[in-house]
Amino acid sequence: MAGRANAAVMPRPRGENTRQRLLDEAERQFAETGFRGTSLNSIALACGVGNAGALYHFASKEKLYKAVLQRLGDDLERDLQSIQASRGTAGERLRLALRHQAGGVAREPQRNRLILRELMDNLGRVERAKSFPLRRWVAGFCVLIEAAQAEGAAAAGPAIVLFAQYLGALAYGLAVRPTFARMAMAPGLLDDERRWIAAVAASAEQALLGDKRPAETGMEFGRDVP
Repeated sequence: MAGRANAAVMPRPRGENTRQRLLDEAERQFAETGFRGTSLNSIALACGVGNAGALYHFASKEKLYKAVLQRLGDDLERDLQSIQASRGTAGERLRLALRHQAGGVAREPQRNRLILRELMDNLGRVERAKSFPLRRWVAGFCVLIEAAQAEGAAAAGPAIVLFAQYLGALAYGLAVRPTFARMAMAPGLLDDERRWIAAVAASAEQALLGDKRPAETGMEFGRDVP
């Protein structure tokens, strides 16, 4: 444990710092403008390294995009595995996973936009893809849903459909909030992004879990995964 703690505070080599900056900036730009709308040059310029510097770490925009997705997929899968290993019923684990996902949207909306773009905005590119960095995360979530269904704690239907509906509700809620807010619709709710996402997530959770109780629109997202 001591060795791990000491390693955590050791400074990264300069090249690794540059690589992480490129990944962070690429994640931001890919989430904002999509794969087609982002250039390797714009990422390199934002990081102050130039094209040659970016190409030293990533041989192409495609390889950089794959690295961004792999990092995201690894983070999502690690959190989901922790939840799968936690105590409680299948329904309780699913509820925890749903709330952790919703909390991630509230804390890091950029990452949710990237997930949405990868799952929905990649026609043409996906036909040529040889790997799918988010596949294990999607499959793991479906396993959680199916376990909860077997327990009678989740709505009936194909797990992938239920998961798509849940992700879609969060993503669409995030996308429409600025427009709805400008329309002066429910200002007390729409003016606060975290509160708005909590309300959308609560309604989507209620539908997936088949709850008959009123949605908990004031749910807290601060809890870490086990």
